[in-house]
Amino acid sequence: LCTSPQVSSFVNHMVDVEMMEACGEELAERLEKQQPTKVLTVEATGLLPAMFVAKALSLPCVFARKQRQISISDSYQTSYKSTVASTPQDLYVSTEYLNPSDRVLIIDDFLAGGRTADALVRLCKMANANVVGGGFLIEKAADAGRAFLSGYQIPLESIALVEVKDGTIHVIEQDSREAPAQLQSEVAAVARNFDDSPPDDDDDGLVRLSV
Repeated sequence: LCTSPQVSSFVNHMVDVEMMEACGEELAERLEKQQPTKVLTVEATGLLPAMFVAKALSLPCVFARKQRQISISDSYQTSYKSTVASTPQDLYVSTEYLNPSDRVLIIDDFLAGGRTADALVRLCKMANANVVGGGFLIEKAADAGRAFLSGYQIPLESIALVEVKDGTIHVIEQDSREAPAQLQSEVAAVARNFDDSPPDDDDDGLVRLSV
């Protein structure tokens, strides 16, 4: 597993493939009882855990794009407000890849304020697809993304749940079944390297690192 505790060596810039696959398998095991038929994420770093979840469950993986593609004629479109960007961010998914019969898992690297995941759920609703769960690598408890998404009444899982107290990152024990100790400790080590600032793009994993 990952021996470096920096986010950039794990998911944001360089990918620890072995660790990412272990995280994907863990999320897949937790969420497979929801009987999903498709995995949905957002470009770019959301693709990393999402592909391994999809691989573990033998499902197709669809990702929402942040720019409309000329080659795609019909798309579902929505937008969300980033915590730092001055303008809303648009998301697009081709109508070909989301269908009313789909049971969708939303997968992303970070859960902070919940705006990105909320936008993905809204895309699914446009297609009359059923969102059956969500999975994340790292969840920032203080940003209340879980509460923000609670109205959808879907199960949410995260490998590491963290909070900031007195300037120190703490890993919170979760009520649900925890990840294997080695995996959780590795992800927690990564989590301890970001400060209490909001992510650069809400849940898109572009976090500011403490120096």
